[in-house]
Amino acid sequence: MTDHLQEYLTMLRVDIDASPKTLEAYESDLIRYLNYVQYSHGIVSIKNVKQSHIRGYVKLLSEMFLAPSSISRMLASVRSYHKFLCTEKIIKENPALSINTPRLKKILPTTLSSDEIFKIINIIPKNSPLNMRDHAIIEILYSCGLRVTELCELEKNQGNIEPNIVDDEKIFFRDNHDNIVEITAGEAKLLGKKHLAFNAYRKELEKRPGLLTVIGKGRKPRYVPIGKNPRKVWFNYVTEFREQLLKGNDTKELFISRNGRALTRAMVNKIINKWSKAAGITKKVTPHTFRHSFATHLIEGGADIRFVQHMLGHADISTTQVYTHLDKTTIREKYNEFGNKIFNNRLD
Repeated sequence: MTDHLQEYLTMLRVDIDASPKTLEAYESDLIRYLNYVQYSHGIVSIKNVKQSHIRGYVKLLSEMFLAPSSISRMLASVRSYHKFLCTEKIIKENPALSINTPRLKKILPTTLSSDEIFKIINIIPKNSPLNMRDHAIIEILYSCGLRVTELCELEKNQGNIEPNIVDDEKIFFRDNHDNIVEITAGEAKLLGKKHLAFNAYRKELEKRPGLLTVIGKGRKPRYVPIGKNPRKVWFNYVTEFREQLLKGNDTKELFISRNGRALTRAMVNKIINKWSKAAGITKKVTPHTFRHSFATHLIEGGADIRFVQHMLGHADISTTQVYTHLDKTTIREKYNEFGNKIFNNRLD
């Protein structure tokens, strides 16, 4: 599917003197589009792309909480690419000619900037079990993109929350002579704590995401990555504060009330409203606002749409596609590529 992409980018660079940033934007837009066509519709040749495929892609972009200006730019990339393919006689007809950017009649969901989200998180005093619980709720709503029901039903016991590196994966470190040395993760983790290879392994492991098991709509489970910062907040809440709220109950859900019972949706709404107002946010902020912001920040950061689809728990990209599941390894790799720079690139 990407056979002619570099030819197109070369044309932009040579014929119209496109800047590196423009080329990067076009390449990102088109890789996302071509991945959608290939993996959602099984199209292996650009010659087989039809108008219906492009309309499905535009529909998906609209459902991903993107601004009309972002959708317009992405569609402009698609149109330009197909025009180039026609000009070069690679395809006979341009399927993008009659595709219009949809006018979104409904009001776009409210989103928060990263600064606004961190302002809310930072306004919460870290001085009591309830406040630490609220901190963890907002951190995980945003960093994991959960629905409020998914958050309320999230269980404390998570078998995959610890990050993992397979034993045969290569780890690189500098020895005492400043030489770069390669070693497998399995070998490195067996060495003493003072060994440079072991320290390199631990640092790499800390950067990797763990996985939460989330129960979505239709009671369908899915894996959602949880990165370094939210994982630290999770463990701090669980090990230091949650027990104080239990009041002798054996509640399995992670987030509980002052009486030790699982939180309800209404309770979470009150928590979000309380701290958003305290932070001086004038927008109407709900638990779903963090989910919208999560998806928007991932897409704008260059994340692949199938990855975002999985993270959000959307069953289908469009009504005609065959949904391809992402396994644990792929989810972790995609998060390493996009999620780390978005959700972990801040001060603790």
